[in-house]
Formats: sequence, C-alpha cells, structure tokens
Amino acid sequence: MRGYNLKIIIFTLFVLLGHNAFCQTLPVKITSYDIKASLNLLGSELQVAVTLELEKADTVSEFEMIFNSDAKIGAVRFPMKDGWVDVPYEFTGKDTLHLTVPSELVSNHNLSLDFKYTFPLSESKGNVIMLDRGHRWYPLILDQIVKFKLTVSVPKGYDVFAAGDFVEKQDFRNHFRFVWESKIPVFKLPLIIAKSGFYNETVKKCGSKEIYFYSSTIDKETKDKILSEACSVLKFYNESIGEYHHNRLSLMEVPELEGTNITTALLMVGREFINAFKQGQYDNLHLSIACQWMAAGVFFKFQGKGFWFLQLSLPHYLRLMYLERTKGKDAFAQGLQDGLDAYKEIAGSEKEVSIMDVDFPNSKEKGRVIYGKGPYVIDKVRRQIGDENWDKFLKEIYKDFKGKILTYDEFINYLSKYDRDGTAVVKLNKMVSEKGLPED
Repeated sequence: MRGYNLKIIIFTLFVLLGHNAFCQTLPVKITSYDIKASLNLLGSELQVAVTLELEKADTVSEFEMIFNSDAKIGAVRFPMKDGWVDVPYEFTGKDTLHLTVPSELVSNHNLSLDFKYTFPLSESKGNVIMLDRGHRWYPLILDQIVKFKLTVSVPKGYDVFAAGDFVEKQDFRNHFRFVWESKIPVFKLPLIIAKSGFYNETVKKCGSKEIYFYSSTIDKETKDKILSEACSVLKFYNESIGEYHHNRLSLMEVPELEGTNITTALLMVGREFINAFKQGQYDNLHLSIACQWMAAGVFFKFQGKGFWFLQLSLPHYLRLMYLERTKGKDAFAQGLQDGLDAYKEIAGSEKEVSIMDVDFPNSKEKGRVIYGKGPYVIDKVRRQIGDENWDKFLKEIYKDFKGKILTYDEFINYLSKYDRDGTAVVKLNKMVSEKGLPED
C-alpha cells in the first residue's frame, strides 16, 4: 500500500489505545461498568452514576484509576449490606485518581464501586457532543477490557450513539432514554450525543447483521456504495474468521476527525477517508472492519511482546486477504508488494529496528517496518503452513479469544498446532526479531 499516510495509521491506533500508556502495577481489574448518564443542557454537563465491578487481590488496600480531574465528584463509595462506606480519594496528578480501600473491605476479592459525578461539556451547544476514552469521561484502568451497560437520558430532539449493541430507546414525556450494551469486553466506551436530524441514518441488512451509516454530507448513492462494500467485507470476515460478535456495525461520519477512530462495533470516520470513500477508495474501510476481528474483537497486550505486529500488521494482512478474495491474487500480491517497497526504502538505515523492537510506530521507519514488513512476514508464515491450516488457525484464535487479550506467546502456541515440523514458528520468531528481510 505504497504512499499510505503514516500519520493516519498512527492516529487510528492512537485513538484505539486511548492516547497514553499507563503502567498499572497493582492487581486490580475492572470487569464491568453499569453507567447511567443524563444530559443537562442548561448546566452544559453530564450527570453520571457509575457502578464498577472490581476483582482485586485480597492484600490491595489502595489503587489508582484514570479519571478526568475536571469532573466534580459527588461521591465514591462501596455498597455494604447495611448501607454504604465512603472511599477516601484524591487526585495525585492530572487525571490520576488515588483511592483507598476501607480496612473492613481490604480482604474482599470482589467489590462494587460507585461513582457519582458531573462531567463538564464544553461543546454541548453544538450539533454533536463526542466523548471518547481520551476524555477520561468515566473512571478507568488503562490496558483493561470490560463489559458494559450504558443508559443515557437526553432531552427530546437528541440521539445517543455508543460502542457495542443498541438495546432500546425509551420514550418518556420530556426525554428519551437510550441503552447500549456489550456482553463481551471492549477496550473503550465512546459516547456520542447528536441533535436529531443532524445525521441521516441509512441501514443495510447484511446476513444476520446490520450495518448503520450515520452521515451529514454524503448523498444516498454514495452511501449505498459504501454500505455495499462494508457489507461485502463483513461477510468475508464472517466466513473466513468467525461470526461477528455484535448485532450491528455502525459507521459515523466525523469531518473534524483525523483518521478513523476504531472502537468495537463503531467506526468514526474522518474527512480524509470519507473523501476517499466517495472516490471508491476503500482501503481504510477494509482495514477498519478487519480490526473488528483482530484489534477490537480479539485484543492484544499493550506494549507486550509483539504488540504492534499483532495490532497493526495482522489487520493489514487481513485487509489484503479480502483484496485477494474480491480482486484476485494479482491484486493481493501488488498490495503486499506496495507495503514491502515502502519498507525497502528504509531497510538497512540506522533508524530501522526489528518488528519486535518497535515501541510505537511514531516514525516513518517504524511505521514501514510494521505495515510493510509485518504483512510480508505473516504471508511467509501462511505459505509455510498452507492456506487450509492458516484459515483454521485464524478461526481458532478468534473463537477462543474474542473479547479477551491475546499475547504473542499464545499466538505462537496456537500457530504451533498447525505447524507440523515447527519450521513456521522458528521462521516467524527469526523474522520478527531481526532487521532486514529473510533470505528465501
């Protein structure tokens, strides 16, 4: 994919990961959220109540969460059989909330934690309010995936969009109540509130699934073409990897966005790629939907061994597999070669690193190692084990790890099941740990 805009690739992953790495060393895990929010237009704020289900080691007496320090916290507390116990807390830095577990609960392994707060909305007077993980609008621990239920009440004349599955819209006298949910873990919880009528909704039935397209500038003919392409891609991955894990996939036009914000079951697409779609250039659409299976379906351990290889090279290769199915082997080979040619321009330079040594694809050299050399390495493995085994391998890791975090070592263990003589695993480990291209 010669000439692919590296800045766009990085931004896509940047928003997917939530902007900053945070080393959470204490053994505390959030397993689910139950979030109830209400839009207060007069006060330009969200009024929020969140219940988090936690698992923790029975020795943990304090831990940290990431939460917007501009939020006005009304209460943080643990429910007890006979009432509530307040949780001592303080912001110890920008968006870092330190919490102390009351002594009577320290030995508990499972806990519920309640937050009540108001969240300021600086853009509540516009057509769209868009909150993402980077806004820290809900308390979180970075590098964790969670189940969630999100219930949002808004005045009539507003609609609500989120990740996961749409459950229902309730009509009350003065307001609507929208419910979104994911029963398998996701990485982030975006919340979008838009004035009714701002987005035009178009729906396409795609087998047992539906694809929704919310747009404000795209004509019906172009939307129909984009939806047809998206449906074709979704059907391909349904067949080649496994059934999509949500009942719908939503595409949303966000002109002010740079790149594509990929989250589970929701793709927020920026101006540059919308313009490309209008011209029938769908590479980013193919890649973004591929990520619904590998990156926002099966998740990978952030900054763990081989993270960027799994997070970016693998979805890029899945994109090429779709190209192979629809355009033929020559188109696949050309797509693979385009990325490889871009990599060869930096191969052997002082700034080249091995795939395993890419800490973040924030330079031309690192980016081309990941999206140019990475797919080439994967293709070598596929050819080594054969197409039939490759297809079985993808289906098995998706079946076993959707809604879970897959490590590189687990990836290798599953691959070894289809690598009869062990040569594919040896070759892969060698190719990702060394600079340059392997000799055929």
